[in-house]
Amino acid sequence: MLETLKPIKTTPTGIYFRMADGRIGYANHQYARVSVTREGIRNGEYYKEDNEIGDRLYQINKKVNYPHHEIPSINMIGRVRYNDISEAINALQNFNNKNCGEYAVELRKNKILKQYEEHKALNIRSVLTRQDIEDEGGKIRCYISYKRGHDDGKENGYNDGFRDGVASIEDKLNKLLNNL
Repeated sequence: MLETLKPIKTTPTGIYFRMADGRIGYANHQYARVSVTREGIRNGEYYKEDNEIGDRLYQINKKVNYPHHEIPSINMIGRVRYNDISEAINALQNFNNKNCGEYAVELRKNKILKQYEEHKALNIRSVLTRQDIEDEGGKIRCYISYKRGHDDGKENGYNDGFRDGVASIEDKLNKLLNNL
């Protein structure tokens, strides 16, 4: 199904659009950008919010490899630039049709819920298993990690592998200082 872009703001350099799934799309004469999604798990429940102008954007222009100008054996990655704003708007429309429809949103929701259940079952601390606290204005202000981060009864709050690595580095530094 073809989803339509809704223009929401025009600037001297480009146009902002509302995508079908609530994200912001931006097109100018060289690039097309789309905001990251605002969806996930909050306090054990799936949530999805619309984006606003000013949210973080990422480019959707095609990536290309090209050789480094001084070292030809090294490849660089660049983005294809559009020749005018109509090409950028066309790219946004194609992205909107492919990634922002109801079916795509449902796939992302199912994937997030599946990952949440896996993390919860395996007791993994992650963004999905955090608890959010709202202030008086309803804004999310604080994220409490599942089981409060690294506080699991270990010395200095570190897990075994990290503590062993720190001890190894401390030993090497002490040997180095003793040899001076």
